[in-house]
Amino acid sequence: SLLQEKMILSGLLLALALSGSIATDIEVTKDRHFDILILTQHWPFTTCMDWERGKGHQCRDIAHANWTVHGLWPTQMGKIAPSFCNNSWKFDHSVLEPIMSDMSLYWPDVEMRDVPDSLWDHEWSKHGTCAAQLPETSTEVAYFSKGCQLGKENRITEWLAKGGVVPTNEKDYTIENVWDAVMNGTGGKRPHIDCVKIDGQAYISEIKVCYSKNFTRVSCDGIKSSEGGDMMGKCLRYESFSYPSSIPPPSHLSNSGMIGGIVCTVLALSAVGLAVGYILYRRGRRRGRGYESL
Repeated sequence: SLLQEKMILSGLLLALALSGSIATDIEVTKDRHFDILILTQHWPFTTCMDWERGKGHQCRDIAHANWTVHGLWPTQMGKIAPSFCNNSWKFDHSVLEPIMSDMSLYWPDVEMRDVPDSLWDHEWSKHGTCAAQLPETSTEVAYFSKGCQLGKENRITEWLAKGGVVPTNEKDYTIENVWDAVMNGTGGKRPHIDCVKIDGQAYISEIKVCYSKNFTRVSCDGIKSSEGGDMMGKCLRYESFSYPSSIPPPSHLSNSGMIGGIVCTVLALSAVGLAVGYILYRRGRRRGRGYESL
């Protein structure tokens, strides 16, 4: 009946209104607070090696390799949060035009994707919208400007070089080598040093330096709840690791790869030898049979 249809329609409208209200309440009550900011810088050759493991993935040419900004991440102690604090605040490339020279120098994206500005878009949407709580990072251009400024102040390439740690494909380094060099650079503030394993070889990938909400450099203790000890980061998993100076590092064709190549070569030569032997054998048999058949 008409009355029943009206009642059903009213019920649906009420349900939609309630669901919208609940969603709004959840959005309003989402915990966006943070305790610390993590300036994460990455090494471009390792980033590219990791990226190019994906099918069809390519990187831009790296003319002058330096540690550059990956992101500036507001973080709650012991948690990977907050993130995506304002989904309505979309990334806008045009507002970065005044600082584009700094962006290209201190915050470049070496990974080639089909989506323009994919790194910057992601960093703003996930982290910048949360950092906007602070006066110094309250807008998109302010957030990226601050990241570039911190990248300029934290010259990891120079810090490592002063400690005798330079990119090379001829030898590996230990966490102690890198840790001491970075600690000297930060003025004693404890960093977080990460490595990634690619084709059986460990490579240094990221170095994190932490800041308070008034942008004073602080130690990164407590950014991950499971950590302890004097040093921090995923590089602790490995006895040594590479600080590569090219893509791919020619001396880090892994032993297993070299052995595999040798084995394949031996097998191929053996197969050729067997084939030649078989042909000669068949020819000999044909000659014998042919003589007997006359």
